Amino acid sequence: MNNGLVSPARAVGLGLSLSLLLLAGPAAAAQKVPATVRVVTWQGKVLYDKKLKTGTTTVKTSGKADCLGGSPSNGRQTVPGATALGILQRASQKAEQLRPLLLSDAFDFGLGLCGIGDSAATGEQWWALKHNHASPSTGGEGTSLRKNDVVLWYLSESYNLPTPEELYLKAPVKVKKKSPTRVRVFAYDDAGKRRPVAGAKVKGADSAPTNANGYTRVELKKKTRLIARASGLIPSNRVTVKVK
Repeated sequence: MNNGLVSPARAVGLGLSLSLLLLAGPAAAAQKVPATVRVVTWQGKVLYDKKLKTGTTTVKTSGKADCLGGSPSNGRQTVPGATALGILQRASQKAEQLRPLLLSDAFDFGLGLCGIGDSAATGEQWWALKHNHASPSTGGEGTSLRKNDVVLWYLSESYNLPTPEELYLKAPVKVKKKSPTRVRVFAYDDAGKRRPVAGAKVKGADSAPTNANGYTRVELKKKTRLIARASGLIPSNRVTVKVK
């Protein structure tokens, strides 16, 4: 892979087609709202998956955020309101593994995300954004959040490949000990349309792969954190299930 530098002309194209470059724009000031932010890499590594509150925040830009080309600089910018970029900044304040955020200010049309913690976009890699399981028409600055929204930042293997579908695990938060419990796995496409997934594996418990309708059964002895995985798809949300 190359060193991640992209010419300004290419960066403009990627920003329009892939939402790699985060669109700037005014966002209404708002009180902090609770939302979930997930950070996942194309290798299947889950860096973060938690709910927290977010509102207007300040982000740092870095001269080291050179994945888009241009001339990024060290600075600060305010991101007003509850946004997909703002909640990522909030999460990085709480989780060491998300630091530093590498944000580029090389272009007038918005901030570009180059890296989260040790996971930096190099070569053809880029950070894709999903909002409530769908690809938004705006970037992180312009994607406003409401109560209980879900944000996914996904380090994609290549901008020349389609973004994989995102798995979603539906499971109860409390079950009886050793009682067979049915859970279900869906996949969301870029438009946010979901379908049941066959052959997904629910990790954290012994279970068969999901059937054609996305169902499988798990038996738990103690409090367990479950996650669904399937080859070629983005790992699901993590669900912590308590045992009565």
